Amino acid sequence: MPRRRELDRVLLAVTLLVAVIGVIMVASASGPLARERYGLPEFDFALRQLVAVLLGVVAMLVAAFVPLDLLFRPAFAWTGLGVTWIALAVPYFQPRVAGTCRWLQLPGISLQPSALAKVALPLALASWLTWCRDRRASPGHTFYPALAMTAVTVLLVLLEPDLGSAVLLLAGAVAVLLLAEMSLQPLAALGGGAVAMVALAILAKPYRIERVRAFFGETSYQVQQSLIALGGGGPLGRGLGESTQKLFFLPQPHTDFIFAVIGEEVGLWGATLTLALLGLIVVRALRAARRAPTLASGLLAGGLAVTFAVQALINVSVCLNLMPAKGLPLPLLSAGGSDVLVTLAAIGLVLNVGKEGA
Repeated sequence: MPRRRELDRVLLAVTLLVAVIGVIMVASASGPLARERYGLPEFDFALRQLVAVLLGVVAMLVAAFVPLDLLFRPAFAWTGLGVTWIALAVPYFQPRVAGTCRWLQLPGISLQPSALAKVALPLALASWLTWCRDRRASPGHTFYPALAMTAVTVLLVLLEPDLGSAVLLLAGAVAVLLLAEMSLQPLAALGGGAVAMVALAILAKPYRIERVRAFFGETSYQVQQSLIALGGGGPLGRGLGESTQKLFFLPQPHTDFIFAVIGEEVGLWGATLTLALLGLIVVRALRAARRAPTLASGLLAGGLAVTFAVQALINVSVCLNLMPAKGLPLPLLSAGGSDVLVTLAAIGLVLNVGKEGA
């Protein structure tokens, strides 16, 4: 039996700190937007963010203490992925929101199923790969069904359309498969399919082609305003709440481009500290994966760590004009109830793996 350990207090404390910073920055970035553009109370988005964080903390604590053996049972993990597929499919039969099928509309609430898939897919893959190993299944019987699980999940998200989340799911799945020592042949097939999928997805949508053109040509308006915000902050920033770019110059200052507002208001040092905190979360998650007591828990923690890291990297890279614009939130910092709630639950699973590690 593995020796039980305490929760990783560093990971827990840093996670809570980043979540609190997120609430503060959403309050700062969204006030004028909520009041003037949407006719809402000034702190409406911040209150929603606070509620999402509080619910997420509850989910994180539940995830941190739920028996890991229960999570990896096929009846739980594979059923969870199936339910996620249903949640991803239902929006196609509901009224579109902003021209997309990204939102599952329930009475009194709407959820983004692609956020749930960030946990459901790595969990199902970890359960499947472990189940196959225990039964000494052949590589073909092991990895090709895993590729099918990944392909179905990614395709459902891609058709919403949501290319950013699809890429994120691929990153997490690849991490799990690599940690499971996947052979080169199916891995190459996955890589080739992923490249083809991304290329076709870009070519299928004129606005995506325009984003790629803007990246290699003139800077797009959104990214240009982000760079102005980051440059205007200087080393120490204009001061909390003093951003000028959030005043209807910078699109989506409380979601996709909240890092630009952070840089403008608390400066280079504040933005660097924010990145360091996010990096520390990734490092502690990878540490939990390395010390995991079982293959399944190690695969899950590794997949969740890579997903978190890639999401943060893409968001910040877009703000810094290091890659074409892509609408992904900055984990725990951008406004977005579904993503915040699921991210905190995912970190709870990592805490669970860590406390069970040797």
